[in-house]
Amino acid sequence: MGRWGWAVLAACWMATAAGAQTSDSLSGWRAPPIDFSHAGYRGGGVPLPHAPATILVAPGPGDDTDRVMAAVRIVEGLPASEEGQRGVVQLDAGEFQIAGQIRLGVGGVVLRGAGSDGAGTRLIATGHDRRALIRIDTPTRETPGAADGRQVAGAVPVGSSRIPLATVEGLSVGDSIVVRRPSTAAWIASLGMDAFVGWRPEGRLNWTPGSRDIVWDRRIVAIDGAAVTLDAPLTMAIGAGEAVLSPGPSAIRLRETGVEHLRLISQSDPARPSDEDHSWFGIAIDSVEDSWVRDVAAEGFVSSVVDLGAASRRITVQDVSGSAPVSELGGLRRRVFYSAGQQTLFVRCRSRDGIHDFGLGHAAAGPNVLLDCLSEDANGDSGTLESWATGALFDSVKVRGGALNLTHRGRDGQGVGWSAANSVLWNCEATDVEVRNPPGAANAAIGCRGELTGDGALEDSRVVPGRDFHRAQPQTPASLYRAQLEARLGSAALAALAPSPAPAVPASTPKLSGAALAAYVESRRVAVESHPLKLVDGQFVIDGQPALQRPIGFSFFQAQMVPALAPAVGPALTRFAPGLEGIGLTDDLEQLANSLNTGDYVIHNYGLWYDRRRVDHDFYGSPMHRTGEVWGPFMELPWARSGEGRAWDGLSKYDLTRFNPWFFDRLSTFADLAEQRGIVLYHKLYMQHWLLESRAHYVDFPWRPVNALQATGMPDEVPASETFWDVSDPVRRDLHRLYIRHTLDALKGRSNVIYGLDPEYTGPLPFVQFWLDTIAEWERETGQSVQVALEVPKAGMDSILDDPVRSRTVDAIGFHHWVYRPDGALFAIEGGLNKAPRQQVDAIATADDLAGATDPGAVRRALWRSTPAMQYRAWREYRDRAPGVAIIGAEDGFPDLSRQIETALSAEYRATLRPASSLLRPTGTAWALSTPDGATLIFSMDGQPLVFDQAPGTTLTARWISEAGAVEQTETVAPGQTRLSPPAPIAGRPWAVLLRP
Repeated sequence: MGRWGWAVLAACWMATAAGAQTSDSLSGWRAPPIDFSHAGYRGGGVPLPHAPATILVAPGPGDDTDRVMAAVRIVEGLPASEEGQRGVVQLDAGEFQIAGQIRLGVGGVVLRGAGSDGAGTRLIATGHDRRALIRIDTPTRETPGAADGRQVAGAVPVGSSRIPLATVEGLSVGDSIVVRRPSTAAWIASLGMDAFVGWRPEGRLNWTPGSRDIVWDRRIVAIDGAAVTLDAPLTMAIGAGEAVLSPGPSAIRLRETGVEHLRLISQSDPARPSDEDHSWFGIAIDSVEDSWVRDVAAEGFVSSVVDLGAASRRITVQDVSGSAPVSELGGLRRRVFYSAGQQTLFVRCRSRDGIHDFGLGHAAAGPNVLLDCLSEDANGDSGTLESWATGALFDSVKVRGGALNLTHRGRDGQGVGWSAANSVLWNCEATDVEVRNPPGAANAAIGCRGELTGDGALEDSRVVPGRDFHRAQPQTPASLYRAQLEARLGSAALAALAPSPAPAVPASTPKLSGAALAAYVESRRVAVESHPLKLVDGQFVIDGQPALQRPIGFSFFQAQMVPALAPAVGPALTRFAPGLEGIGLTDDLEQLANSLNTGDYVIHNYGLWYDRRRVDHDFYGSPMHRTGEVWGPFMELPWARSGEGRAWDGLSKYDLTRFNPWFFDRLSTFADLAEQRGIVLYHKLYMQHWLLESRAHYVDFPWRPVNALQATGMPDEVPASETFWDVSDPVRRDLHRLYIRHTLDALKGRSNVIYGLDPEYTGPLPFVQFWLDTIAEWERETGQSVQVALEVPKAGMDSILDDPVRSRTVDAIGFHHWVYRPDGALFAIEGGLNKAPRQQVDAIATADDLAGATDPGAVRRALWRSTPAMQYRAWREYRDRAPGVAIIGAEDGFPDLSRQIETALSAEYRATLRPASSLLRPTGTAWALSTPDGATLIFSMDGQPLVFDQAPGTTLTARWISEAGAVEQTETVAPGQTRLSPPAPIAGRPWAVLLRP
């Protein structure tokens, strides 16, 4: 295209904007007419500030987090200038150990070091938390209240800044506004993004309406009749009535914040080259605008050096490098420079040994620009990584060893599909360059070097057959961004892109004082409330109130990284969505705890599958994955990766003797919050669902031989539960014991935790005994006492409750997949069958039950619901059998009758009662229990007379008990008598009768 390429490109854009078809030297390409120069600090072309230092902080012994944060709080408390700047926290040269997080939560604050080289300022992220070392965002992630919007009245072409409206009433020049282009079902269908194949694609892969809305934050710079002109172009075409303009910003944002002249290091275990138990992010920024990162070198982080969230805008990241990452080679790792925001600019950024070194994220509403960036030794591709980023420009970006793509990513990332629209690769270089055009939008690669594929990969027009010396020549201008910036603001604006050294620190700069540090530390002291869980008379209580009233569960295998969809999934304590916080993502545990009240209890166990790819079940046979490009969010597991070998999910194998500190930190943190808030954590140690039914359930299980360093002796295919629960094998026995004890150690001293075994346990009784014995052993050794709940098949539960030793470890029980049917018959799943509960529960319905049924599922559900009488029967039996043990998930449906029963008969006497059918076969309203001394207690919940199945062989005396109390009238039941009627005052109401020889 040579020197005249710019003119051809401009003419092509003008023709596109006018709606004309073009036929030019670019093979008819219809380029997006977007002015990308609006990306960057204050909308591009504005030099980054160089304010003088406000306060100087020197490193001290030990953890320096409080020192740095004390200075940050001082500067945050200063008044802001007219431009929004408050001051600079100047860190002295040397090494700062940061065990916590440096968080900027007020605008106008700059964190500055003495330089990013070895002689400058080094911040060392210590510990094993997966945090961002530096985080900048608003403390509460405020969003403005919903404002009335008005539809865009006419068509808006790509790259236009002029928005026609029916009326501009109420709008003024200078106003902040939002333009939202909804992702409708019709638009999704036009892109083919509603046609993924697989298991339940409609809720997992297909794009959901509202999940890919494009949102532009802009400011009105002119009003002309019924149209407004915005300060930056839109990056997607809008048809009449397809978008809404609303007054106000889309988020409350900080302004004028900066991080500069620093070296950031994430400290990891040198003996573990794939260690991920350390800081994942260098700098994470969200809900921020008109801010910057400058002259920062980062080493050793798992994921991003700079991560710009979806609410970030007009940010420049300049002269920043990332190297020596320490992590697995897998999904959502080593995304070194990443933006999901708008009008963000990366200039001269460098990365080595990354995976997705330069990436733009979900529905990023550009323009977003990466300029003069270099990736070396890339392990994956750069480009638009998630769905439908618009207005992306990669300008003179080089990816050595990897690809640079603007394309259709298909199922990857849980249905990314079309990742880019109206985006350009300009004079870039990569091993492979793939550019494809979605329906209704254009992408292009111009002047790019590499293996070019796709309908948007354009060749130099001078290339002719047999003559290849024009192939892959850089085009004029050398930089599209610079050319557009100069055309818009003049050549002086290019100075804003120049690198700048760390300024000198005046000797007069005030130093952080010991008194200021002490004041900051004192300000962070808070009184910690305690509302411990107690077991009183067979009931869990907190502050005298029932503690287990409302269960809070979680979806143990479904999750979404798409922010618009994630909240519907609900909370999960150990789900990890790298870079994203909130309900359905990485939950804010304090926020979750504060949303609950006494009576709420959170049920937790490790999830099914570490990542989302296996959700497809056996659709594709569950083979070994080619790479570790795992899909988030991750359901973190208690066992740690080893960094050695290769498991079936493409990451390294598990070391079953080591444990995932992030997993257990999350549990212990929530357990602390539970006591402070007066709620309960009900933690179940296992998740049997991995081991049965589907091959896809099991192939990634940490204990499967191909996934673990240890020789577990597990089978290669399902069913695997029989082996897993078999502790006669010394290797498995030791691994189970190690895990159980580690869990108890990690949560030691937390009062508001109940420990359970497994939500679906159908294993053998010996493992239940082993589990209880291990807990009892730990309690003896530590002097601690923990609350243990037993939810296992009924036969196993009964056996444990009859065990005079092991029963003492049990504090609660639950009715695990068993019920008295409405007709009084017992249905219970069995243990030790190598079958999951749902492989057994359909048998609750007999052939007679299903005869003539049009909806067998409804019949089964009705049988499982049973009746109030039969629900009470189950509760009453175990309330009497183990009066000091709490019953989880079942309540007393007849409290007045219960009160009279427990008044009339002592707990010791009731504990001897067991189900009996010799005198009366159970029905849907009546049942009998007997005692070792020959007495029989019969319940009649409809209050009707009893007809014995077998006449008593001896004389019995009857004592009646009703909701109104015990009826002292006694009655003799003679041998051979088959009918027994209640006294008139209690007839027709629930009653019980005690028959004694």
